[in-house]
Order: sequence, then C-alpha cells, then structure tokens
Amino acid sequence: MTSSPPSSSTPGAPTSVLIVDDDAMVRAGLSMVLSVDPTLTIVAEASGGAEAVVAATRHRPDVVLMDLQMPEMNGVEATRRVRAAVPSVAMLMLTTFHLDTHVLDALQAGASGYLLKDVAPQELCHAIHLAASGESAFSATITRQLVARHTRTADDSTSATARQTLEALTDRERAVAEAVAEGASNATIAKALFMSEGTVKTHISRALTKTGSDNRVQLALLVFQAQQNP
Repeated sequence: MTSSPPSSSTPGAPTSVLIVDDDAMVRAGLSMVLSVDPTLTIVAEASGGAEAVVAATRHRPDVVLMDLQMPEMNGVEATRRVRAAVPSVAMLMLTTFHLDTHVLDALQAGASGYLLKDVAPQELCHAIHLAASGESAFSATITRQLVARHTRTADDSTSATARQTLEALTDRERAVAEAVAEGASNATIAKALFMSEGTVKTHISRALTKTGSDNRVQLALLVFQAQQNP
C-alpha cells in the first residue's frame, strides 16, 4: 500500500524539518543553511537514531534530514522506525560518498531520496521542498549504479521478480514509472508524455499501489532492478 501524503503542514505554513546527525558541527551547519530560507522551519535536532524517533513522534515534521552513518542505530534502521511511527514524514538521507551501498537499504526502507553532505545550500532547500511535496530527491545515475552493483551480487531472481511486478502496469503507467526512475518531475513527465500533471499523479498513484511501492523512489528502484540481467 502507498503511504500517506508526506506533508502535513497547514497550507502556507513553513515546511517543518528535523535534523539528525551525530556530529554537532554538521547539525549546526545544516541549521545555519536552512535558517536563511523563510519557507523552512527547524522543529528539532537529534544526535542519534533513537533520539530521532522520539523527536519525530513528538514534532511530526514534514521532512527529516537523516545522517546515514551513525553509531548505535544507523540511518537505515532509524528511517524504518521513524516511518513506522510517523508514516506521513518524508525522509532525506545524508551521505558522504556517492556510492554508499547503505543508500539502497535506506531507499528500500522508505527514504524519499538522498543528498551528499557537501550539497549546495540552494539544492538542499530545493530537495527538502521536493520531498515535502511528495516528489523525490535522488540522482538517477548514481542510483542506477548502486542497483547495478547490488544486483551483480544477487541472483537473477531479483530482476525477474521486478520485471514480473511491473507487468501489472498499463503502458502509460509503465512510461510514467520509467520517467520517475530518471528523476523527472511531474511537470516534466506531463510535458514529455502529453498529459496533465493531474493525470501523471494518478498514474504514479496507481503504479505505487500495483507494485506495492511506498514512494516514487521505491518505484524507481523497481524499474532499475527490472533493467538488470535481462
């Protein structure tokens, strides 16, 4: 089943953000960057996964910026627990390395995307707004490389299962899913496929339901997996 819409903010209200990182300097830096955007508000900070679950449950933010590599409870497990406690929240993972294999685990756990820690301030704020609106923030190229690396270490059944799952989609739903996998926005997909944004959203919603994906990133992962080991 699909999850609830990510953003629970009152219309017109700033997007609420929870920052999670075990490094106090990183938290301070992120807080400083986000503070210059009046459409964002930081509701809390957490220094670890367990603390993040408590903070997310208490404050119910629109978006969580989650460090991927943390001691005791890493970002993947924290993402699972936060999403279980607050299904409406959008999770954005922060990582140091382009090809961090834990990114895939985080995306499969329900994260809406991932960012490098040295991301430009403007890109970070844009990614947060994308996540809050139900869209994704991820590099299609890097995610494809991660899936390819992962699939090479697995048996062919992973790709076969993905292809079988996608067979449930109509041609238009499949075309939209493939565009999502390339990181295209709803507006871009609508223009490329000559349909309204409302129709794009309907196709994405149906594709999510039919494939059992929680969000569009998981749908993208499924498309990538289906393209491996043909």
